[in-house]
Amino acid sequence: MASITQSKEPTALSSPRLQLDISTWLKNNIFSSFWNSVFFIFLIIATILIIRTGYSLEPVGLSYNLAPNGQPTALGNVVLIITNGALITSAVILLWLIGAILVTYSVATHRWVGPSQWLKDSLYTGPFGALTTLALVLLIIFAIRGVLSWAVFGAEFRTDAESVAILRPITPGAIWGIIGANTKLFAVGRYPSEFVWRVWLSLGLVLALGAASVMAWNFGSPLKRFRQILVWSWLASIPIILFILRGMGAGGPLTLVPTNLWGGLLLTIVISVIGIVVSFPIGVLMALGRRSQTRGVPFTWAWGAGLLLIYWGLFGFPAEPVTLNIPLIFRDPPVWTVTLAPLTYAALIAIIVIGIFWAIGYYLQGNMIKTFSIVYIEVIRGVPLITVLFMAQIMLPIFLPKEVEIDNLLRVVVGVILFSAAYLAENIRGGLQAIPKGQYEAAVAIGLSGAQSMRLIILPQALRLVIPALVGQCISLFKDTSLVAIVGLFDLLKIAQTVVAQQEWLGLQRETYAFVALVYWVFAFSMSRASQRIEKNLGVGKY
Repeated sequence: MASITQSKEPTALSSPRLQLDISTWLKNNIFSSFWNSVFFIFLIIATILIIRTGYSLEPVGLSYNLAPNGQPTALGNVVLIITNGALITSAVILLWLIGAILVTYSVATHRWVGPSQWLKDSLYTGPFGALTTLALVLLIIFAIRGVLSWAVFGAEFRTDAESVAILRPITPGAIWGIIGANTKLFAVGRYPSEFVWRVWLSLGLVLALGAASVMAWNFGSPLKRFRQILVWSWLASIPIILFILRGMGAGGPLTLVPTNLWGGLLLTIVISVIGIVVSFPIGVLMALGRRSQTRGVPFTWAWGAGLLLIYWGLFGFPAEPVTLNIPLIFRDPPVWTVTLAPLTYAALIAIIVIGIFWAIGYYLQGNMIKTFSIVYIEVIRGVPLITVLFMAQIMLPIFLPKEVEIDNLLRVVVGVILFSAAYLAENIRGGLQAIPKGQYEAAVAIGLSGAQSMRLIILPQALRLVIPALVGQCISLFKDTSLVAIVGLFDLLKIAQTVVAQQEWLGLQRETYAFVALVYWVFAFSMSRASQRIEKNLGVGKY
């Protein structure tokens, strides 16, 4: 903060003799360059404006509970005092000055009292750092004050629509009754009320497995030896929970609940969990396939292709001329209609197939596995998720028999799995490329086969390296489930849109979407913290 010198011959009992060289301090810290001076002046002006704003803040609005008939209650007066803008601003400035004095004294005497060392290193790094600290602290406190004023002090929590209609004109803050009155919709959508106990049963199963896992991995309890069983139990719990939620048809132990009645947070979690769990092994296989060194077409693939060609030749050969409509541009009409004889059509198909196999053999040395992996990953990563969802809705039924019907939820889940697997594959491939060649050589030296070395040595290290990327993809997938509302599923976001359209809650978009954003943030933050804990336990980034 300042250039300070002491007496050359201080005694043991005398206090330090301080000398402030203001001109040198200003020259070294503020006027060392033209742009430093300009920025410092700008910072001072901005800080002064922020302080003036703090002193001119109006009192927060109080709800009817804190100020009935406009007269604050005792609790309302307390709220007005602790949220007073002038009081908050003065308190922050006072604390800032105390910190500055403490840091200056500690630097002068070389005696780091209390938190002075931390203050100097973190908040009072210089004149610019000190002013920035003051400005940012004031802005953060003002923002918190504004949020609390809207969400708590001036908010109305009644769920009775008639009472809310009366109090709504005089309520300065949020009206959270829209959330309380529609809790079931936000939680499970249109899931039948008489079967909601299934959701509670599923939640109880998850909590039981979670408690057992915490004890097995954190406290060294006797459950430690059952870790592998717990992992398989988690995987088995997914189909069990789906069976509990959906039930069976006539004659089954549980009444069928169609998936078109699922919604809200329940549907969001179901899509996210299934998408993450199922896409992970597919992503691993795609990552390994993209790095495959296999040459030629595997024997079983060749036989399969041969059988398909025989079937096509015997039963699928066209008996009549084939008409193709080829779209064109800069032509009216923009379609070119071509009629091919059966033999010509068969020759055209054969040429296309031969050309594809020739390209694979020429550019990729006949590596079919690598080719398929590359095409799959690049095609999926080249389109947005909403396109994949629309394709799953439209194209998936084409590849199935006409009598087979697939509900929207399964189609969406398939699209999410395909999309997520491509991104996970690239993340895992990055981890595989980071493994030194010596690890592969060491695995071969101890007599492990290729599959064993990959399963026991290479893949665990690769997954450990890319834990942050994998968790980031999981968080992104959880948030991307909001797109399923576009294809007709009532996820959490779609339920929010439905709720704000209700007659008695019209115009309450801020409360609804703030609640939905908070739910997404809680889940995303929880996954992020779990990732950090795993990284710490595995020593990611340390070696």
